[in-house]
Amino acid sequence: MKNIINKTEKLIMPIMLGIVVLCLNSCSEDVLELTPLDRISEDAVFTDEVFLTNYVNGNYRGIRQHFNPDAGGYIGLTDIGTFQDQTLIYNASAIQYREGNLTPDLAENFTQIQSEGGHLWSHSYNYLRRINVFFEKTAEADLDTDRLRVLTGESAFQRAYIYFELLRHHGGVPLLTNSVGLGEADDTPVTRATYDEVAQFILDELDRSAELLAGEDMETGRASQGAALALKARLLLYMASPLNNPSNDISKWQAAEAAHEAVFALGYSLHPNHVEVQREPIKQDEVIFGREFTIQNGTESRAFGLAWGYNYDFWPAGFDAQQKQVPTQKFVNMHQMTNGEYPYLDENFTLNPASGYNTQNPFVNRDPRFYLNILYPDAPVNLIDGGRSTTRTYEYWEDANPDIPNENPTAVDPINGQVLFDFGRDSRTYWVEGRTPFHWNIQTGYIFNKLLDFTGPRADFQHDYNNVTTFIRLAEMYLNYAEIQIALGNEEEARAYINMVRARPSVDMPPVTASGDELVQVYRNERAVELALEDHRFWDLLRWKAGPGNIDQNPVNGLTSVTKDWSDGGTLTFEYGPVVEQRTPWPGDFYYLLPIPRDEINRTGIEQNPGYD
Repeated sequence: MKNIINKTEKLIMPIMLGIVVLCLNSCSEDVLELTPLDRISEDAVFTDEVFLTNYVNGNYRGIRQHFNPDAGGYIGLTDIGTFQDQTLIYNASAIQYREGNLTPDLAENFTQIQSEGGHLWSHSYNYLRRINVFFEKTAEADLDTDRLRVLTGESAFQRAYIYFELLRHHGGVPLLTNSVGLGEADDTPVTRATYDEVAQFILDELDRSAELLAGEDMETGRASQGAALALKARLLLYMASPLNNPSNDISKWQAAEAAHEAVFALGYSLHPNHVEVQREPIKQDEVIFGREFTIQNGTESRAFGLAWGYNYDFWPAGFDAQQKQVPTQKFVNMHQMTNGEYPYLDENFTLNPASGYNTQNPFVNRDPRFYLNILYPDAPVNLIDGGRSTTRTYEYWEDANPDIPNENPTAVDPINGQVLFDFGRDSRTYWVEGRTPFHWNIQTGYIFNKLLDFTGPRADFQHDYNNVTTFIRLAEMYLNYAEIQIALGNEEEARAYINMVRARPSVDMPPVTASGDELVQVYRNERAVELALEDHRFWDLLRWKAGPGNIDQNPVNGLTSVTKDWSDGGTLTFEYGPVVEQRTPWPGDFYYLLPIPRDEINRTGIEQNPGYD
């Protein structure tokens, strides 16, 4: 990490226009006419409303994207996802975590920030320094009062969110509220604040942000009163959870309950179509804080000029695609049938006779969210290739009768009849020959589909992708509230809020009726299905202290064989079983917090988390 300058007057180095143009959607291009094109002075930034707005816009980049570790997200560390085997070289530190061997030396790569370089710790404190500069420089600024109020509210939210990320990664961290850099505070020794101290600071910042932004109609991607209150509600849920509330202090659950009710009072509603929630434009009826992207400021499919992003990391793998993380059979089985029954009665694959599930026709009559979450063998895909678009299927099978000669089925352009691909009777063979766009050798046989954008190529600098990052949305708030009600003993109320999520028109799943321990499991499954790939599952398992048997799940099950019989029209036959057996037992409770990078420990002298040498 580059040294952090410790003098306020040196903190705002000339701001390059590259930073300005990579701001949020609302950045004004008028900035180009106000100063020389090579740099913007510090005085101009803090005395001009347009420059100051762009400065605050740039600070949103301090909020961690839903990636890491080593790209692809934390989903591969949980029971509902695993790393694709050919990408292990790219996920070295994440694999070490899963095997119980994460160390302070590996922590930097584990929490790397792909879009800007660096890692979570250095990235966060760099942006905290920038935000602290904002507060110092605007304390007596001669600017429009209302505009400064809004920018101050946004900055308070940004600072709170960044500290929230540090808190759930590392626990208590140094709490800096001035512009002295973390590694440059020779005259002010740096110490770690406690978990509760950092949490209280975040809550205070969010209260301030909510008050300053009350009544403001904020643009897409910006903080708002609702975003501040919703992040406060989420933090209070974390504070009430077993990891941070070992004595099960009921008052913490009650505080979380009240905070969620304050969010509900703002009038958000579930969007009727669960698929559209993940697509641009942001559905502001449900999405409380989200981010959509433009070609100018980068998309998740090629974030900030690089081919990182949802399409890059989750695209159906083939040719150069990495396919970094894939769903497990456990996650597939979490999706109920449309009658509200689970396919299996337990994790030993005991069939549930009431479900109507057929292991050889497994992808019919499933919860509609299954088809959003999972790309499964023979699933239709609208794939863009060379400017042509056609609906094809996700190829993952071998030929059941490879020695029977017959014509190979083809994919044909529906407009001009031209053959696009000759997929072959054996997709494995045709992948080896480079004739199919989909990688045959997928670790579990399934692909995460939810965040993919098939309206364009996998990654194209000229295409404006429709991926949306939903940081906070109402469905999460409803499920949080259900968890709180379970903890408070109000099971009927808990079921009501779970069922609100299930009852949206595009889902329309039967209401849950479970109680006791079964209700807890149904709730956790529901949360996994609804919020998959939205950066929750890993943190949920940590705050529930549910690492054993989940993060260290062994074996990981999936499809061990899929064959297609062309002689009878293309019938698929499935076999299931273990596909990954490399996870080691949970190393202990210390693993519920991540280590601070060793270089930062050496630089500052602060205390490392217990258990990490």
